[in-house]
Amino acid sequence: MASGRGEIYSYVVHHHPPLPGREPPVVVVLVELPEGVRMTGELLGCDPALVRIGDPVRVDFVRVDDELTLPAWRLS
Repeated sequence: MASGRGEIYSYVVHHHPPLPGREPPVVVVLVELPEGVRMTGELLGCDPALVRIGDPVRVDFVRVDDELTLPAWRLS
């Protein structure tokens, strides 16, 4: 079982092309978990200018529709 916490290993700020259902910029992070796994996902609710490698994050979930929920991240 994973703790749901990690730190930003790398990230990109996506500006173009537009993504359906998202307003640019969208921050996509690669998170390193203490369990040794790396996961990607959107960083929610954060100004892209404030994102730094090594920032601690916690998992959150975004419901896309009735059949799909995706992991995302928030600064902790």
